[in-house]
Amino acid sequence: MWGLYALVVHLLLLGSIFVIYFRSPVIEGLRPQVPLKAAGLEAPANRLVLIVTDGLRADSFFEHNCNHVADLREIFIREGLVGISRTRVPTESRPGHIALIAGLYEDPSAVTRGWKENPIEFDTVFNRSGHTYAWGAQDILHIFEKLADGGRPMLFDAYNHDLDFSGQHKTYKLDDWVFKRVHLLLQRKQKELRAAKEVVFFMHLLGLDTAGHVHKPGTPLFLENLNFTQHGIWEMYQYFEKVFPDKRTAYLLTSDHGMTDSGSHGAGAPHETDTPFVLWGAGITHNGPPADRTFVANDKGTRLPLHELEQAQLTPLMSALIGLPPPMNNFGVLPLGYINASANYEAHAAHSNALQLLEQFRKLAQDHKRGLFAKYMNGFKALGHLEIEIYERQAKELLERGKYQESLTSSGMVMKLALDGIDYYHGYYRNALLFSTTATFVGWILYLYQLLAVDKTLYSSAPAKDDASADTAMLTIGIAVAILIIFILLQGVSLSIGLYLLLPLFIWLLPIRQRVHNINAHKTVRFASKTQLLVLIACAELLVFTFFERRLISLCFVAFACYSNWGKFKTNTLQYYVWLLLIICLSGFPLLPPSVGYQNMYLMIAGILIILLRAFVLCRHRYSWHTKFCNISILLITAACVFLHTNQMGVPLPLQLAAWLYLIYAFVSILLSKDTSLESRLAHIFFNLGTLYTLLCTSYESLFVHLLAIELMLSLATQEAQEEAAPQRKQLQTSFRLAFTILLYTFFSLFGSGNIASISSFDPNIARCFLSHFAPFVIMGLVLLKLILPVVLNMSIIYTYCDYVRQHERQFFICLLLICDIMGLNFLFMVRNSGSWLEIGSSISHFVIMEITTLVLLLLAYLAKLLLKLTTIKKIKSKA
Repeated sequence: MWGLYALVVHLLLLGSIFVIYFRSPVIEGLRPQVPLKAAGLEAPANRLVLIVTDGLRADSFFEHNCNHVADLREIFIREGLVGISRTRVPTESRPGHIALIAGLYEDPSAVTRGWKENPIEFDTVFNRSGHTYAWGAQDILHIFEKLADGGRPMLFDAYNHDLDFSGQHKTYKLDDWVFKRVHLLLQRKQKELRAAKEVVFFMHLLGLDTAGHVHKPGTPLFLENLNFTQHGIWEMYQYFEKVFPDKRTAYLLTSDHGMTDSGSHGAGAPHETDTPFVLWGAGITHNGPPADRTFVANDKGTRLPLHELEQAQLTPLMSALIGLPPPMNNFGVLPLGYINASANYEAHAAHSNALQLLEQFRKLAQDHKRGLFAKYMNGFKALGHLEIEIYERQAKELLERGKYQESLTSSGMVMKLALDGIDYYHGYYRNALLFSTTATFVGWILYLYQLLAVDKTLYSSAPAKDDASADTAMLTIGIAVAILIIFILLQGVSLSIGLYLLLPLFIWLLPIRQRVHNINAHKTVRFASKTQLLVLIACAELLVFTFFERRLISLCFVAFACYSNWGKFKTNTLQYYVWLLLIICLSGFPLLPPSVGYQNMYLMIAGILIILLRAFVLCRHRYSWHTKFCNISILLITAACVFLHTNQMGVPLPLQLAAWLYLIYAFVSILLSKDTSLESRLAHIFFNLGTLYTLLCTSYESLFVHLLAIELMLSLATQEAQEEAAPQRKQLQTSFRLAFTILLYTFFSLFGSGNIASISSFDPNIARCFLSHFAPFVIMGLVLLKLILPVVLNMSIIYTYCDYVRQHERQFFICLLLICDIMGLNFLFMVRNSGSWLEIGSSISHFVIMEITTLVLLLLAYLAKLLLKLTTIKKIKSKA
């Protein structure tokens, strides 16, 4: 049962981080604010043109004195404001567009639907507008198309986008489609549109995102797309001004997210979070507020202020330009000094923004106060009911008396307090949840510790005795559960929070019950010494630091390899020098840049040669004719695909079909093989899975993973001591050493060729042998396959060369879980909800990766046994 417990507990622990830190920001049951025209104010613009150049980072826009955007430069030198808009993690298209158009940082529960559907409806600038016209990719427009429009006309014209990353097609054709569609609409409906107010035109331009993924930012083909797109935007601006000569059109050009040099996004690097924005047209001032930074705008040395905003701040700004109240779910604060309107108008716009944020705060506070125990619990004291009434009364008086500057100051203070209050109530139970999750970890670790006593080699006889303390503990937990359930029901705590508050009480039943079982069975733990325990914790801590500094794993690998194997090789032998050379070579790979987005055909060929050398020269196993034929053929196909893709010739469909067929063959042929020798089956696994891994590589990854597997085989095969012959007192030490071995080699195989702390930052080119169109779920499946293949290979090597592991699986996996859970407990306390979004996103992803690793290792161990046909050997059982 302990294996089932492990699966359930770690899935729950994985979910805990989302309950603690990823609370849904969408607040339901809100009232919209009234438009500014209700106060007798005329908006500075009748229409807004929002242009989003998907995937355009700030560096690409501003580099070389803005020479890449020469036409747009003419606009912002003459009028308007330009600057940097900072996005939040995850830097993906859906969250970026929602932050821009709704002022809302994405609801994390949308991840469960692949970010395709909206788990909870939210309000947007589109919903508040009089009319909305939108053009672009279907997956982006679909987000807003399904939202309730309240009877407002919202017309969407989308194309089904199928990104081709073969390089055969011009990526700017996607933007050209949008420009032509907009032109047709303005031609057809210009008379009708001239009389309309509160109109939004939204252009989603996907060409640059596609060019970045396919060609990488800064390359000639990317710059070709950038030049076409910026010129097309300039032409659209000229045409809008021709169709609407009233000078009542406001324009905003920005991007949803940036992109790294390798063509990836999703994480929090500056290239991914810094995006450009340009504001010009009706209602936009050219002077703007004071800016801390400047930039050179042309080769003449003209310097302009570089303004900086949070992405969500553009939402209330767009709303104010056309006289709309901010969307109900908006978290953005109106930036002051950007609107070219009267002080009266700007003060009323800021007041509307403050009332909208106060409405969200008030709703959360009311929900909290509904609980029976709310009056005995803390609340957000800086902004209570009295303070809100005072602000509303004073704001009204200040606006009526024309004290607009004082009104702006007052609204700014209230907006800050409202946002702090919203954060306070969103994270109200955060500390309690952190405490309960820590208690869950400790209880689970204690249970694993006690499970080690069940092994016959690790207990000694002792007289049976009653354990009154266990009965007392069980009674105490029962009372605590009853009290906590009553509190959760009467306070109206959500089910997810209630579950994690109760979870440690149920988990602690496991070690208490196990202790009673051990006593009744006359078993006592003979655990490792305190020194060995400290070494275990130190090793786990060292692995924790490798998540923050990828290169540190080289030191970890060299130290452990020398500690485990130094003295086990006969010196001055070929085997010894080969092993030493492998250690030196492998330690250098983490010092190289990550392989994501990096392509090198020569290193790929080197990886292919290593496979053939290992299969036909170093290995004594004789392969079947179909194994030789299929593997050699697919390696030649891989080389052909690399050549064709590198030269942008496109991979033919027959070669892609061959790659898919080989993916199936690689596993099926191993399973159907009749070899009974473990070493023969391992050779077959190495050949097939190594070849399959090479299909998914772009540079040095294949070379690295194959050298790592060879070193692991060489190390384990030459160990002189038989683990079964080890004294009983050293068997636990051996289990921990082997558990640490597989964990170290697992992380080394992952971090050695790249940093998986953000697996959303992937290169679609790894799928070039399988498909040429962007299918995110298929490509992500191939990414995951690429990540697990080295782990399966390492697991197979451990099972083949370590008879001790085959005979003591249960003890081995308990030790593995202990190390993983010590690391997971570290990452729980390292999770941050303040500071830069890079730090927040990375800290959360570290915890998620650690919990997933724990589960994946258990599953991949079974897969390795299945491939080796070891599943008939005694399975992992629990006597608990």
